[in-house]
Amino acid sequence: MKILIVTPACNEERHLSQLIDSMLAQSLLPAEWIIVDDGSVDNTINIIQKAAIKYSWIRYLRKEKIGPRSPGKSVVDTFYFGLNNKNIIDYDIIMKLDADLVLPINYLESIKNQFNTNVKIGICGGVCAIQLGNEYVLEKETNIEDHIRGAIKAYRRECFEDIGGLVKAMGWDTVDEHTARYHGWLVVVLPKLIVRHQRSTHQEYGFVKAAFRNGRMLYSIRMGLFLLFTNCIKKIYKKPYFILGLAMFFGYILSFFRREKRIVNKELGRFIRKYRYSKIWEKMF
Repeated sequence: MKILIVTPACNEERHLSQLIDSMLAQSLLPAEWIIVDDGSVDNTINIIQKAAIKYSWIRYLRKEKIGPRSPGKSVVDTFYFGLNNKNIIDYDIIMKLDADLVLPINYLESIKNQFNTNVKIGICGGVCAIQLGNEYVLEKETNIEDHIRGAIKAYRRECFEDIGGLVKAMGWDTVDEHTARYHGWLVVVLPKLIVRHQRSTHQEYGFVKAAFRNGRMLYSIRMGLFLLFTNCIKKIYKKPYFILGLAMFFGYILSFFRREKRIVNKELGRFIRKYRYSKIWEKMF
């Protein structure tokens, strides 16, 4: 199985070299790795170009920034800029990797092997760990039991095409998984395949602002009020306590009163709610 990787990168001079080194050390190399410079103003461009000159399977693309960055949409736009300018045609796996990661030596091979074990696996990925002191601990911003972080997503090509690709909006990395399940594909998390995340999730925008935006995202995917409250309650117990839960709640309510655009249709919204209720039921019993 041939792997095509696209990495959006914006001002990643502090982290990108380590990702490249970890990619070069892989037990299985990709057929093509496209690193898209999303209007960086630091040394990111030189890091990518240096690697692309030395290795033919690494490609550099430059996407000029148009307007301010928008969480979710900007990264998907950049991803598609790379995907739409790929060289290879006969690939089997599409992988989106963020630029601030360090991969274990067997990451790509493990993903490939997993897809080979079951033709119904549509989306697969490992888990992210962040450094705290002298050790790495798993990031728990999302449910790592059944959700793959957007930073490390791998798609079987047939699944990617079946779900219509990625939604260009915040919440794309939730919608893709639910849409895949809706179409009968499996989403598989590999908890022992640990990727080092070189900075905390939401560090760029701040945790309170991220919680507010997550509330808006929950509205956009048609989550009901009960499911909103369960998500808010989980946030209440994380620092800075209560504030994150309140921010998420107000984000949802604001979107409700504004009647903001939904990014899933009613049928998929019902499927998502049913799935989330089933997971709550499993944990209770």
